[in-house]
Amino acid sequence: MENELLNNTVNTEVLVIGGGAVGVAVARHFAREGAQVVLLERESTIGSGTSSRSSGVIHAGLYYPEGSHKERLCIEGKALLYRYCIDNGVPFEQTGKWIVASTGQESRLEAIHDQAVKNSVSVRRLSKHEIHWSEPELRCRAALESPSTGIIDAHYLIHSLVRDFELAGGLVHCRAEAVSVEILGDKAQTVLRDGTHVIAGLVINAAGLDALALVPESVAHSYKNYYLKGSYFSYGGKVPFKRLIYPLPSDEGLGIHLTLDLSGAARFGPDARPVVEREFSVNRGDLPMFVSAVSEYWPQCDIKKLKPDYAGIRPKLHDGGTVVEDFVFMDQSIGTQSPVISLLGIDSPGLTSSLAIAGHVFDLFHKKASFTKT
Repeated sequence: MENELLNNTVNTEVLVIGGGAVGVAVARHFAREGAQVVLLERESTIGSGTSSRSSGVIHAGLYYPEGSHKERLCIEGKALLYRYCIDNGVPFEQTGKWIVASTGQESRLEAIHDQAVKNSVSVRRLSKHEIHWSEPELRCRAALESPSTGIIDAHYLIHSLVRDFELAGGLVHCRAEAVSVEILGDKAQTVLRDGTHVIAGLVINAAGLDALALVPESVAHSYKNYYLKGSYFSYGGKVPFKRLIYPLPSDEGLGIHLTLDLSGAARFGPDARPVVEREFSVNRGDLPMFVSAVSEYWPQCDIKKLKPDYAGIRPKLHDGGTVVEDFVFMDQSIGTQSPVISLLGIDSPGLTSSLAIAGHVFDLFHKKASFTKT
């Protein structure tokens, strides 16, 4: 049940701020370990923020540098997520994806292959005959297959995780916007927009686009928000492809790729452009750029069937003017306990990594403190 907080002081062992896939997964993990957990979501429903505006892809983990949080948590999270879907009836499909290179890009494709091998992620070079036989309308010079990539109903997943959380005794509060977090000795105080104060032994800040603003003022850091807006165009007809098609990644993301949803509908995106304001409309004027990008690998695309669909904003970070490419887990320690753990820069592959992130955050806390499981 989604509850509304009253204008008073609330005490709990663990407070999780943010009801997206990562926040819900973290809250579920702590509740199942025996903690008293409250989950706050600023919107009227769970999972209506960044998680609802992604591609809905289960990523393989083939791009990320060895030893990075993204590499480890994506690969671990992928396995956990597929198992969770099977065990809990969450709709998904292991479609696989092809990463395609045009003329002159073969060496970059080979670098992706080598990184995937280093990460122990299954990937396979495709012959020209196989490319033409399997996807005759696809234009490329070379391609790699990532068989473990898939798609998922993110909305269904999040609500399944919420069900688990509530069955474990957790409480969900929607329309509850956190405006500040302050460290008070070995506890933390979170102030809500309506004046409510929540005192917790541990605050997990998984607020997505708002996460950096909720880092306690006493915590020194040099991070700045670097929002990247990505728009999608839907395709109003049947596409000839049986799997996801990705061009080579750009500096800002994975390129304007073709994704499918579980009904078979296709969309293209996202692009990537820095923004300051949170504005989610799709500019029809971007159509020529999308057509140009898609035509590189699908010349037969009927441009009249491309329509603006939706947009999302990725909560990336700058540090000293440099883009931060990895997840950041900011753990402010007081004595033997960490009263605030902030999850920053949780962009792609955040959805894929969500269950693994939950375990990682629990381990960060559990090294210094523990709950009595009942």
